[in-house]
Amino acid sequence: MTIITQVRRITPEAHRRFVADRLIALKTALREQIIAGSEEGTLRLATWNIMHFGDGGGYERTPESMLYIAEIISHFDLVAIQEVNRDLDALDTLVSRHLGPGWDYIVTDTAGVNKGRDPGNGERLAFLYRTARVQFCREAGEIVLPEGQEIAAPTQEEATRTVQFARTPFSVAFQAQWFKFRLCTVHIFYGDAAENSPAMAQRRAEIAGIARFLAERQEVEEAALKAAARRKGWANPDEAGRDANYILLGDFNIVSPQHHTMEALKEAGFTVPTELEKTNLQGTHHYDQIAFKAADPRFRFLKSGVFDMFAHVYRDADAPHYTDIVKPEIMAENSKGEARDRDGQIAYFKNYYRKHQMSDHKLLWCALKVDFSEDYLDALRTPD
Repeated sequence: MTIITQVRRITPEAHRRFVADRLIALKTALREQIIAGSEEGTLRLATWNIMHFGDGGGYERTPESMLYIAEIISHFDLVAIQEVNRDLDALDTLVSRHLGPGWDYIVTDTAGVNKGRDPGNGERLAFLYRTARVQFCREAGEIVLPEGQEIAAPTQEEATRTVQFARTPFSVAFQAQWFKFRLCTVHIFYGDAAENSPAMAQRRAEIAGIARFLAERQEVEEAALKAAARRKGWANPDEAGRDANYILLGDFNIVSPQHHTMEALKEAGFTVPTELEKTNLQGTHHYDQIAFKAADPRFRFLKSGVFDMFAHVYRDADAPHYTDIVKPEIMAENSKGEARDRDGQIAYFKNYYRKHQMSDHKLLWCALKVDFSEDYLDALRTPD
């Protein structure tokens, strides 16, 4: 349940009524698409690139947009967020004043030093989680590849060079009911989208690098857990390895399920259920993904979806309301200070304003089985 009392401060009155109506529509859609059919023993996990969140300027979210963003996030238990910017005021406001005391977050330092000049663009990665449903297991770290595994990043000037990630992946240990796992989020380098460009080669190399690194880490961790259980005299030491579960998610800038950028993810042994191979950007882009490498045989992927926020808020049909009643200053003039006519404002609303207020990415989500109590009891009642 989000804190929605700030609706009463929205002006003018006609817009306040409009926002209340859109929030009801949003809540209804989220209940029907996300909550309906979810069992008690499930984890609702999501990833969302919120587009320059906290960057100010044309990307500064209005109170209206913060209400919508919080409402969407509140229907999940754990959400990975990409493109959180240096200033954390917006993120802190989202959690403390909209999601409320039942939520917490973990965030990285910024990638690079100079926004706009470093490839990391001064961005942060974050996890928002519902504390009653998800436990932070006090282990968090940004991934740095060891010597010899750095990413090959060819340029026009240099045939070969090696780098770390443009934005360092972020891995955190969590537990949801019976399921322990390490969750790693990424925002993979984009650059030039041309198929044979150096930037595309770096994009694939980053995906392959993080997937391979985590796959190797899982193998080592699983062996270490089993060895420790043997030293302790466990009757079934191999069961200790069940806790070595890895989930890799975020904005991979993957071109399509058949593209070599997706192959780079799967070659390391991560699986992407076909239900998750969905478009969640304009057109046919499959940039955001959720991939699994689970050691626990009881783990189950249940269902997934892409939530299209613009079907419920900032709809095409709402454009006249914003041009005629809300009248945001940024819609009135272009970057040269020239006035936009009404048609121009409507076009700006559809192509830019609503994306800057929400995101150019749709949220990708899945539901996972995390209650293994019946599996545990079945094993006890089944003779060896």
